[in-house]
Amino acid sequence: MTTGTDGEVPEAGNPVRHYKDFQRASVARAIPRAHVAVVKRIDVSDEAYAALQRLAAAKNLTPAELIAALVDPSRPALAGDTLLFHLASAEFTKLTDRTERYLNLLAWCARHYATDFADFISHQESGRRYLAWNRDEINEARAHNQARQIDGTQFWAVMTIDEATKRRFVCRLLEFIGCHDETVAEACHALGFTAPVTRRFGLLSA
Repeated sequence: MTTGTDGEVPEAGNPVRHYKDFQRASVARAIPRAHVAVVKRIDVSDEAYAALQRLAAAKNLTPAELIAALVDPSRPALAGDTLLFHLASAEFTKLTDRTERYLNLLAWCARHYATDFADFISHQESGRRYLAWNRDEINEARAHNQARQIDGTQFWAVMTIDEATKRRFVCRLLEFIGCHDETVAEACHALGFTAPVTRRFGLLSA
């Protein structure tokens, strides 16, 4: 084969092509690359991951699918259960005292579902209402740590109740704000509750 001037290569029956054009055509015909999905990772505590696994198993999902469902507005099956994110957060998991976890959960509910929370409190059974006490009794209870104010709210939680009663109250509150059964069960697990739920009690008041 002979080479023309300026790197031109003659081809039989065709005009002379520039070699540089030939190179460009070869590059254009390169094999397309396969698209590779980029997987993102998040760091969670062992406790948080165990919670995700339990809820995911209840929903027949993987933990990754569960997280995707929680943030996907087109999947209403888990809508309203954003409490799960709080239960897995550093703010909550760093609390080791069960009482502090209980108060923290109530504060979260009051902060994110203020109207529903207040409405729930207003419909409590009158015999369990905190405002049934007069002011002197309220002050005495506070002095003996029998009532604790919920952070960021005007509400106080009665602290002299047993675990079974406290669990029943938490379950009814979470159901009232729209949490599904699996989320309610996970919240009770995070609070260390074990007693079965049978009745509704009101244990807060403004």
